[in-house]
This record gives sequence, structure tokens and C-alpha cells, in this order.
Amino acid sequence: MLWSLAFVLTYGAYLAYSLLSGELRNSGGGGSEGNQGSKHWSTGLTWSQYASKWSWALSRDFRIGGVGLIALLTAPLAWTMFGYHIYLIWAGTTTNESSKWLEWREHVDEGLVYKWVGDDNDVPNHLRDPSIEPFVDWPVHSHQRLFRSEDGRPPPEGPNDSGWMARLGSGAYQWKLVSGLYEVENLYDLGFWDNLKDAFWPG
Repeated sequence: MLWSLAFVLTYGAYLAYSLLSGELRNSGGGGSEGNQGSKHWSTGLTWSQYASKWSWALSRDFRIGGVGLIALLTAPLAWTMFGYHIYLIWAGTTTNESSKWLEWREHVDEGLVYKWVGDDNDVPNHLRDPSIEPFVDWPVHSHQRLFRSEDGRPPPEGPNDSGWMARLGSGAYQWKLVSGLYEVENLYDLGFWDNLKDAFWPG
């Protein structure tokens, strides 16, 4: 939808330019004698003369000129939004999740995020809380856990620790300080083409 909107606005701006430019060419708007055979009617005009000619054309047919100006000014906005959504599809995220990733980026830059990586045997199913993480038939499964530290130190290690961190890897603690957001796996990123397919044909 954004692509079609951006295309229509661009075409509308081009169509208005073509009509008004043709009006200027037919009216003999040029800066030198014999300009009718030149490549463009504006050949030989100064910038002030060029702006004056367009002001005349816009005032002569304000309906075409007004619609063309609106299309010209709004087309970049539509193309920008289209490009941003293509970026979100490439990144495998949404506009709402962008704020979440921004917070993680800030924590990573502050040196407060640690990552633990294991396999399916190290992260048993009983660690999932159904009320928080219900089962979803998703083709990607994450084998990492993130920990945000309050003081920059890694999570405590040992059998007396409480919570799921004490049960990871049967005591095989391998927490690593995250140096960049590129080290964090995005569970919802299937790759650009699969993300694009899921966006248009979900399920």
C-alpha cells in the first residue's frame, strides 16, 4: 500500500510538471530568441526568471499546480515510510519492537548485558512459563538467554542461586559480556525473503 501510494504521488507530481511545462513551452517561455527548437524551454533563463515562469504557470492553472505541489511535497514522505518498512522487514522487527531494541542497545553500550548460549538440552521446556511464554509454532528457536545487570557484573553462579539462571546448563555457566547488539539473536528474524513472505502471507 505504501509503495502504491508513493508511486501514485510521484506520478502525479511528474504529470503536473509535464502539463505545466508543456504550457510554458507553448507560450514561448524562453530566455533567448529561437528557443522553440532547444531541448528545454528554460534554456537561457536565470534562476529568478525560471521561478517567475513557474509562478506564472501555477497561477494560470492553480488546480493542476496545487495538486502537483501537494504530490511533490508528500511523495518523499511516502517513499521514506516505504523504505522504513522495508528496513523493518529486513530486520525482522516491528515499530513497537524498535523501542525495545533501542533499550537493549543502550544497556549494551553501558556494559550491562550478558549472554548465555546453550542447546535444547541445556534449556528444558519446564523453564517456560505458559502464562508469559505460551507455545508458538515458530520455525526459529533461540538458544540464548540475556541478563541485564544492575552493576555491570555477571549474574551470580552456584547451586544456591534462585531462578532459571541457576538451572542453565546443569551448572555449566558460560555468561559472556555482550559487546554489540549484533551478538543478540532476534528470534523473529527469518531472513529478508522469509520475513517478506510472512508479512504478505502470514501463517
